Amino acid sequence: MKRIITYSFLLFILLSGCEDVYRPDIEEVDNVLVIDARISADEDFNFVHLYESVAYYDNASTGPAVTNADVRLIDSNGDEYVLPHYSEGQYGLNQTLDRDLQYKLKIDYRGDVYESSFEKVPEKLSIDSVYGFEEVEIRHESGDNDIDNIDRTEGVRLYADISKNDEIPYCRFTARFVTQYNYTIGGGSAAPKIVYGWKTLYPQGTFNIATLPEYSATEQIRKHPLYFLKNRVKYVEDYFFTGWIVILHQHALPENAYSYYQDLNKQLNSEGKIFDPLYVQARSNIECTSNASQKILGNFEISVSTETRYFLRYMSESDGFILREIDERIDIPFSGELIDVVPDFWQYP
Repeated sequence: MKRIITYSFLLFILLSGCEDVYRPDIEEVDNVLVIDARISADEDFNFVHLYESVAYYDNASTGPAVTNADVRLIDSNGDEYVLPHYSEGQYGLNQTLDRDLQYKLKIDYRGDVYESSFEKVPEKLSIDSVYGFEEVEIRHESGDNDIDNIDRTEGVRLYADISKNDEIPYCRFTARFVTQYNYTIGGGSAAPKIVYGWKTLYPQGTFNIATLPEYSATEQIRKHPLYFLKNRVKYVEDYFFTGWIVILHQHALPENAYSYYQDLNKQLNSEGKIFDPLYVQARSNIECTSNASQKILGNFEISVSTETRYFLRYMSESDGFILREIDERIDIPFSGELIDVVPDFWQYP
């Protein structure tokens, strides 16, 4: 009996010890300079954002802003353009880019010099067509395989076809989704009024990038998946969902920018396995020329963009969905509501 009591006590001690959270000692290192330098050749004004990395256990989303760096854009003719600091680590470029020249970024910070490779302005690309298919998106709400943890969402997935021009196309897509809804107020002695409302959503997840398929002779990107949109959006009971406005931006990239996003996607999709890529393995075109051992995070990118807009609305199981391009480029606020006034950007089936 004494032996059983002794073993039970030892087992209790072992199980109690398993409840402690293990917090490994990680070597403290100096913050690394992070460069977010995405220059759009279509814009008259661009920002280069500089900040420092944060420690592993730091809860901040970004590190402190870098406000005292010397930032310059240098073209292939040797002309330099100084980017003055505006606020919160943002350095402004008030200079349009010449499509016949190449450009590099140079940064002096704390005695170190960081330089990118020369990058050219890519060729503008155009989408041949955007179309959709009704699909069911299946997501596991947890790591279990229990059927009760599976979420099935009916919707439409948008796809794009893109043809090659003179250059191999390297693309990154970004989007803004505007949900339209209606509801009625008033009634009784007062005449009912219709409220027209809208909200903005942005896609989450990895970077949406595309190029020609490897080991193929085709010169076209076919059926590239863009985004999945639900057939219905849930609001409060009396709200009626009336469709999606999809504002799609196609960014033409240089090859090394595409490779950089490709590496980031591999990291974002990693599951903590032993051979998963590390953050330092993202192929950057920036290096510290004054100290080869100095780490740097970020990339210098020049892109050109094309905007297209579409209206998408699921009608019914028998009628399917409506997808059509919107020709107007009316400014749409982030969100809002109007009473008995139809917004000028409003879309109908």
